[in-house]
Amino acid sequence: MNTHRTAHARLKAALRVLVLDHPFFGHLAVSLTLKRETLGRTPTLATDGRHLFYDEAFVNSYPDADLVTAFAHEVLHPALLHHTRRGDRVPRVWNAAGDYAINLLLQGAGFQIPSGWLIDSRFRGMTTEQIFDDLNREAEGTAEEDPADQFGGGSASDTEAALSDPEDGQLPDPVPVVPSQANVPGEVWDSPEPAQQEAEWQVRLKQACSVATLMGNLPAGIVCTVEQAAQPRMDWKSILRRFVQQFVSADYSWRRPNRRCVPSGLYLPELRADSMPALVVVADTSASTQDVIDVFAAELRSIQEECQPEEVIVIMADAAVHRVDRFGIGEPVEFNFAGMGGTDFRPAFEYVETEQLEPACLIYLTDGDGVFPDQPSDYPTLWAITTPELRAPWGETVTIDPSMTP
Repeated sequence: MNTHRTAHARLKAALRVLVLDHPFFGHLAVSLTLKRETLGRTPTLATDGRHLFYDEAFVNSYPDADLVTAFAHEVLHPALLHHTRRGDRVPRVWNAAGDYAINLLLQGAGFQIPSGWLIDSRFRGMTTEQIFDDLNREAEGTAEEDPADQFGGGSASDTEAALSDPEDGQLPDPVPVVPSQANVPGEVWDSPEPAQQEAEWQVRLKQACSVATLMGNLPAGIVCTVEQAAQPRMDWKSILRRFVQQFVSADYSWRRPNRRCVPSGLYLPELRADSMPALVVVADTSASTQDVIDVFAAELRSIQEECQPEEVIVIMADAAVHRVDRFGIGEPVEFNFAGMGGTDFRPAFEYVETEQLEPACLIYLTDGDGVFPDQPSDYPTLWAITTPELRAPWGETVTIDPSMTP
């Protein structure tokens, strides 16, 4: 018998069980396209928010009931936005923190958690970020003597590279050792389209709640937990940083630790930018943007220092362009407000075209209340919008909630 067809058929059968018996999970699960993993990236199951990748040998070896639970587990990773929220956290530890959070949710929804899965009642009610931080704090107090163990069980070559040139001869801080999960599903891979994926999965989550409610089968407490875990933790700073970093010609250096990770007890390499074309930043001059401008500017300066764009061009615009400031390498970005009229996004893009600028990307800080250009720009654009649930008609969108900024 063809084992690939058998594995695929068993997963389809597990999906049918979720749709019929667990409609909340079933509605979410039908969004994932089944795809046999042929590159050896996972020995079990994994997801990137669009696919459920599976190893056929694993699927064919797993009991039917546990396979249903595994499918439900896997779909909660993107439902909780684990594939877009990781930022610069250590992937293996982030994945383990997500598994701890998910398995408690599944247990509360009536699923039997198979033996060997990561589950600990002390993490009940905690978000994945909080669990991740707890795992790091525990690692600080229980660092192993073996440097390989401090790096989460990584290979000797990985550890050697990490320790190759620590500053002042000091060893890096420990990375949590997470339990081995051989033959246990639960991998989540970063999405290449974080902003779009976040929007899509938020819609699916609301639809899943409606479907399960109509069928009288909405898991008590799980929806509130899922929404609280996903929505407040959408880190706009990480999304902003990741958006800009993709246009940098750069490498990583272990010579100095990444300063952003030191407070978490992690010794990670620092990004060393070689080159990046100009970065254009546009700010509309409405009151809502002024509420977040200080923290936005601080984050932008940090990105500027890290990515080293050849120039940062800051445009102040409402229904017209009122001020343009240019900041070279080493000149901290400043926002000098001018305008305060009605908002039309088109003049800023027209300015870029008229001045024949060729930016690596453009970031537009706005409340989103204005006239958008009919056609997408020729360069990548990120809309940093302060109005919740409002999305730009093209480009990527990240929500900056004034209440969530320090």
